[in-house]
Amino acid sequence: MNKHLLIYNLKSNIMMFLSFLSITLMYSILATAMFNPETSELLQQFVDVLPQTVVQMMGFTDFGSELTGYLATYLYGFVFFIFPMIFIVMLGNKLIAKQVDDSSMAYLLTTPNSRVKIATTQAFTLFINLFFLIAINVIIIIIISEIAFKGHLMIGNFIGLNFVLFAVLTTVSALVYLISILNSDYGKAIGLSSAFVGYLFIMNMITKLGNKLNILRFSTFLSLVDTDKIFSSTSYTLLTGSITLVVGILIYCLSILIFNKKSLTI
Repeated sequence: MNKHLLIYNLKSNIMMFLSFLSITLMYSILATAMFNPETSELLQQFVDVLPQTVVQMMGFTDFGSELTGYLATYLYGFVFFIFPMIFIVMLGNKLIAKQVDDSSMAYLLTTPNSRVKIATTQAFTLFINLFFLIAINVIIIIIISEIAFKGHLMIGNFIGLNFVLFAVLTTVSALVYLISILNSDYGKAIGLSSAFVGYLFIMNMITKLGNKLNILRFSTFLSLVDTDKIFSSTSYTLLTGSITLVVGILIYCLSILIFNKKSLTI
């Protein structure tokens, strides 16, 4: 990995990172600060008058009366999927496909750095940005919860939920990175990766419509972020999170190997 390239990547993409961090933090802070059992009941009453199909697809089936379940319902059915995945598509393709397409990759390849080192640095840039996007939100939510609702947040369960979320999003980011490696045309890479994450997200929403469609959960690994299983089983959390994270890292490694062997027209 090249330290100077990593620092350059972090600096040049800081505004994109801060934009998505601001959006997710806005939801995190508002959701946490608004919590109380009465608010949860009012939200549930409001949701109950909406079409059940919409409610189920958004994951707003039960806000519960305790903070951890409330946050899981409010944030982890929609917000913490859609915005990080948009961020992944934008940054992942900017780091490889865009640079190949506009020939800026040619400059990097003329330096003494190998293709493997360059591709590893670009992959780590995406990985570390995603990590901090999730981690900062988690830290802020825990701080607000401990100040305003001390003892109400089950911190262990909450961290477990975010561990599985991060592992799943790491795999998504690795696959988007692979798409970017395979497609030197920036527009095509953006289109394919957008369609891919869109498919994952839509299928995940469809699986929530009822037991008859539950089998479709196997068509999207976003369904691994199952709050009921995560909160009730530590073994599920550790096993699912660890395996998914390892799979994501292996896909990153595969992408780097492909980039090293790929014939580039720059």
